[in-house]
Amino acid sequence: MSELAILQTAVTATIREAMPQLASVDAYTAVGYAPERPALRHGIVRMTADAAPRDGRSVLIATFEADITADSANPEARLQGSLLAAQLMDLLRQQHWALDFVEATRNVQAQFDGSAWTVRWDQPVLLGEPRWQWPDQPPGSLMLGFAPAIGPGNEGSYHAPEDLA
Repeated sequence: MSELAILQTAVTATIREAMPQLASVDAYTAVGYAPERPALRHGIVRMTADAAPRDGRSVLIATFEADITADSANPEARLQGSLLAAQLMDLLRQQHWALDFVEATRNVQAQFDGSAWTVRWDQPVLLGEPRWQWPDQPPGSLMLGFAPAIGPGNEGSYHAPEDLA
């Protein structure tokens, strides 16, 4: 599964768990599907490249939108939508969906538009696998020495960083 598909699944699952008052939480995948309300539907609406971390991976800034539609049978539907949008904005604070290839959310904002709230946020996603760029220095070749036992002849007292944890 690609990073974006994994992210979309994690977003759906996390919102469902954190906001049980929503009758429906889905990604925009099915055309013509009318979800039970109150509903939240989310998806990626824009992607831009960002500065890469110099480890062989690319960084993609995925802009998400979540549309929150309140239950129109509720006489307080607009307030219900406002409360759900605020709760989602709180959930999105520094959110990385427990994924190691995703950085914290940025630029979270919400806007009421006609009959629904739209919450938008940017999510940095690291694509690909880290690569070691120095073939003459394989991973794990870094050794640490502590004065005064450093320099030629003291290599046997050096420690690998992972041994110090």
